[in-house]
Amino acid sequence: MSSLFKIPVIGLTGGVASGKSTVSKVLREKAGIPVIDADQIARDLSRAGGKAAAQIQARFGTLDRAELRKKIFSNAIARQELEAILHPLIIQESKERIAQFADAGARVAIYEAALLVETGRYRDLDGLIVVEAPMEQRIARLMERDGATRELALSMIQSQATDSEREKVATLLIQNDGSLEDLEAKITPSLLDASLSRQE
Repeated sequence: MSSLFKIPVIGLTGGVASGKSTVSKVLREKAGIPVIDADQIARDLSRAGGKAAAQIQARFGTLDRAELRKKIFSNAIARQELEAILHPLIIQESKERIAQFADAGARVAIYEAALLVETGRYRDLDGLIVVEAPMEQRIARLMERDGATRELALSMIQSQATDSEREKVATLLIQNDGSLEDLEAKITPSLLDASLSRQE
Protein backbone atom coordinates (compact mmCIF):
# COMPACT_ATOMS: atom_id res chain seq x y z
CA MET A 1 0.00 0.00 0.00
CA SER A 2 1.19 3.53 -0.78
CA SER A 3 2.70 5.28 2.23
CA LEU A 4 0.99 8.51 1.20
CA PHE A 5 -2.52 7.42 2.20
CA LYS A 6 -4.26 5.50 4.98
CA ILE A 7 -5.95 3.00 2.63
CA PRO A 8 -5.09 1.59 -0.82
CA VAL A 9 -5.65 4.20 -3.52
CA ILE A 10 -5.97 3.28 -7.20
CA GLY A 11 -5.25 5.85 -9.87
CA LEU A 12 -7.69 6.47 -12.70
CA THR A 13 -6.42 8.27 -15.78
CA GLY A 14 -6.68 8.50 -19.53
CA GLY A 15 -6.12 10.98 -22.30
CA VAL A 16 -8.27 14.09 -22.50
CA ALA A 17 -11.84 13.21 -23.55
CA SER A 18 -11.21 9.46 -23.15
CA GLY A 19 -14.11 9.10 -20.71
CA LYS A 20 -12.26 8.72 -17.40
CA SER A 21 -14.72 11.02 -15.63
CA THR A 22 -17.58 8.82 -16.80
CA VAL A 23 -15.77 5.77 -15.41
CA SER A 24 -15.21 7.50 -12.07
CA LYS A 25 -18.89 8.49 -11.92
CA VAL A 26 -19.97 4.89 -12.45
CA LEU A 27 -17.51 3.66 -9.80
CA ARG A 28 -18.81 6.25 -7.35
CA GLU A 29 -22.53 6.02 -8.02
CA LYS A 30 -23.02 2.36 -8.97
CA ALA A 31 -20.18 0.60 -7.17
CA GLY A 32 -20.08 2.87 -4.12
CA ILE A 33 -16.34 3.54 -4.38
CA PRO A 34 -15.18 6.92 -3.03
CA VAL A 35 -13.45 9.05 -5.66
CA ILE A 36 -10.99 11.91 -5.30
CA ASP A 37 -11.19 14.11 -8.41
CA ALA A 38 -7.78 15.79 -8.56
CA ASP A 39 -8.78 17.89 -11.55
CA GLN A 40 -11.80 19.28 -9.66
CA ILE A 41 -9.57 20.05 -6.68
CA ALA A 42 -7.24 21.88 -9.07
CA ARG A 43 -10.17 23.90 -10.41
CA ASP A 44 -11.23 24.83 -6.87
CA LEU A 45 -7.68 25.85 -5.97
CA SER A 46 -7.35 27.92 -9.15
CA ARG A 47 -10.53 29.94 -9.04
CA ALA A 48 -10.71 33.39 -7.45
CA GLY A 49 -10.23 33.02 -3.71
CA GLY A 50 -8.64 29.57 -4.04
CA LYS A 51 -5.38 28.73 -2.33
CA ALA A 52 -3.43 28.78 -5.60
CA ALA A 53 -5.17 31.76 -7.20
CA ALA A 54 -2.64 34.43 -6.24
CA GLN A 55 0.34 32.42 -7.52
CA ILE A 56 -1.41 31.54 -10.76
CA GLN A 57 -2.50 35.11 -11.37
CA ALA A 58 1.03 36.36 -10.73
CA ARG A 59 2.62 33.80 -13.08
CA PHE A 60 0.07 33.60 -15.91
CA GLY A 61 -1.81 36.88 -15.66
CA THR A 62 -5.21 35.21 -15.62
CA LEU A 63 -7.45 32.79 -13.75
CA ASP A 64 -9.69 32.16 -16.77
CA ARG A 65 -9.69 28.43 -17.51
CA ALA A 66 -9.91 28.83 -21.28
CA GLU A 67 -6.97 31.24 -21.31
CA LEU A 68 -4.92 29.01 -19.02
CA ARG A 69 -5.66 26.00 -21.22
CA LYS A 70 -4.29 27.80 -24.27
CA LYS A 71 -1.14 28.84 -22.40
CA ILE A 72 -0.26 25.45 -20.93
CA PHE A 73 -1.17 23.24 -23.89
CA SER A 74 1.10 25.24 -26.16
CA ASN A 75 4.01 25.55 -23.72
CA ALA A 76 5.51 22.60 -21.84
CA ILE A 77 7.42 24.85 -19.42
CA ALA A 78 4.25 26.76 -18.53
CA ARG A 79 2.48 23.45 -17.96
CA GLN A 80 5.24 22.33 -15.58
CA GLU A 81 5.12 25.63 -13.71
CA LEU A 82 1.37 25.35 -13.20
CA GLU A 83 1.81 21.76 -12.02
CA ALA A 84 4.48 22.89 -9.52
CA ILE A 85 2.04 25.40 -8.05
CA LEU A 86 -0.91 23.03 -7.84
CA HIS A 87 0.58 19.61 -7.07
CA PRO A 88 1.56 20.11 -3.38
CA LEU A 89 -1.83 21.65 -2.62
CA ILE A 90 -3.71 18.86 -4.44
CA ILE A 91 -1.80 16.18 -2.51
CA GLN A 92 -2.53 17.89 0.81
CA GLU A 93 -6.24 18.14 0.06
CA SER A 94 -6.34 14.57 -1.28
CA LYS A 95 -4.72 13.16 1.86
CA GLU A 96 -7.32 14.87 4.01
CA ARG A 97 -10.23 13.57 1.96
CA ILE A 98 -8.89 10.01 1.76
CA ALA A 99 -8.31 10.00 5.51
CA GLN A 100 -11.98 10.93 5.93
CA PHE A 101 -13.01 8.06 3.65
CA ALA A 102 -10.80 5.66 5.63
CA ASP A 103 -12.25 6.81 8.94
CA ALA A 104 -15.73 6.23 7.51
CA GLY A 105 -14.82 2.61 6.71
CA ALA A 106 -13.80 2.69 3.05
CA ARG A 107 -11.40 -0.11 2.13
CA VAL A 108 -10.15 1.48 -1.10
CA ALA A 109 -10.44 4.81 -2.95
CA ILE A 110 -10.03 6.07 -6.50
CA TYR A 111 -7.72 8.97 -7.37
CA GLU A 112 -8.82 10.43 -10.70
CA ALA A 113 -6.36 12.73 -12.47
CA ALA A 114 -5.40 13.58 -16.02
CA LEU A 115 -1.60 13.56 -15.81
CA LEU A 116 -0.73 10.67 -13.51
CA VAL A 117 1.60 9.10 -16.07
CA GLU A 118 3.15 12.32 -17.37
CA THR A 119 4.08 13.49 -13.87
CA GLY A 120 5.02 10.04 -12.52
CA ARG A 121 2.46 10.40 -9.71
CA TYR A 122 1.06 6.94 -10.52
CA ARG A 123 4.11 5.53 -8.70
CA ASP A 124 2.68 6.81 -5.40
CA LEU A 125 -0.52 4.79 -5.86
CA ASP A 126 -1.50 1.15 -5.45
CA GLY A 127 -2.64 0.51 -9.01
CA LEU A 128 -3.54 2.39 -12.17
CA ILE A 129 -6.71 2.09 -14.26
CA VAL A 130 -6.27 3.59 -17.73
CA VAL A 131 -9.24 4.52 -19.91
CA GLU A 132 -8.79 4.62 -23.69
CA ALA A 133 -11.02 5.79 -26.53
CA PRO A 134 -10.54 6.09 -30.32
CA MET A 135 -8.75 9.27 -31.42
CA GLU A 136 -11.55 10.58 -33.65
CA GLN A 137 -14.08 10.02 -30.88
CA ARG A 138 -11.93 12.09 -28.50
CA ILE A 139 -11.50 14.90 -31.03
CA ALA A 140 -15.26 15.03 -31.61
CA ARG A 141 -15.92 15.18 -27.86
CA LEU A 142 -13.48 18.07 -27.38
CA MET A 143 -14.97 20.01 -30.25
CA GLU A 144 -18.51 19.50 -28.95
CA ARG A 145 -17.83 19.71 -25.20
CA ASP A 146 -15.26 22.50 -25.07
CA GLY A 147 -15.92 24.29 -28.34
CA ALA A 148 -12.34 23.52 -29.39
CA THR A 149 -11.22 23.68 -32.98
CA ARG A 150 -9.93 20.44 -34.46
CA GLU A 151 -6.42 21.92 -34.33
CA LEU A 152 -6.70 22.77 -30.62
CA ALA A 153 -8.22 19.36 -29.87
CA LEU A 154 -5.28 17.63 -31.55
CA SER A 155 -2.84 19.86 -29.69
CA MET A 156 -4.48 19.01 -26.36
CA ILE A 157 -4.30 15.28 -27.09
CA GLN A 158 -0.72 15.40 -28.34
CA SER A 159 0.47 17.36 -25.29
CA GLN A 160 -0.25 14.33 -23.12
CA ALA A 161 1.24 10.85 -22.93
CA THR A 162 0.33 8.45 -25.71
CA ASP A 163 -1.98 5.48 -25.20
CA SER A 164 1.00 3.13 -25.45
CA GLU A 165 2.90 5.06 -22.75
CA ARG A 166 -0.08 4.79 -20.40
CA GLU A 167 -0.59 1.12 -21.25
CA LYS A 168 2.96 0.28 -20.16
CA VAL A 169 2.26 1.27 -16.55
CA ALA A 170 -1.45 0.39 -16.31
CA THR A 171 -2.58 -2.35 -13.97
CA LEU A 172 -5.98 -2.36 -15.69
CA LEU A 173 -7.14 -1.11 -19.10
CA ILE A 174 -10.70 -0.06 -19.96
CA GLN A 175 -11.64 0.44 -23.61
CA ASN A 176 -14.32 3.11 -24.00
CA ASP A 177 -15.17 2.41 -27.62
CA GLY A 178 -18.88 1.68 -27.44
CA SER A 179 -22.05 3.03 -25.87
CA LEU A 180 -22.45 4.25 -22.29
CA GLU A 181 -24.23 0.99 -21.50
CA ASP A 182 -21.27 -0.98 -22.85
CA LEU A 183 -18.91 1.04 -20.63
CA GLU A 184 -21.05 0.65 -17.53
CA ALA A 185 -21.16 -3.13 -18.03
CA LYS A 186 -17.36 -3.24 -17.82
CA ILE A 187 -17.18 -1.39 -14.50
CA THR A 188 -17.70 -3.43 -11.32
CA PRO A 189 -16.19 -3.39 -7.81
CA SER A 190 -14.17 -6.47 -8.79
CA LEU A 191 -12.21 -4.24 -11.18
CA LEU A 192 -10.47 -2.72 -8.20
CA ASP A 193 -9.49 -6.10 -6.81
CA ALA A 194 -8.07 -7.02 -10.21
CA SER A 195 -6.10 -3.80 -10.40
CA LEU A 196 -4.67 -4.24 -6.92
CA SER A 197 -3.72 -7.88 -7.51
CA ARG A 198 -1.84 -7.01 -10.69
CA GLN A 199 0.17 -4.40 -8.81
CA GLU A 200 1.34 -6.89 -6.21
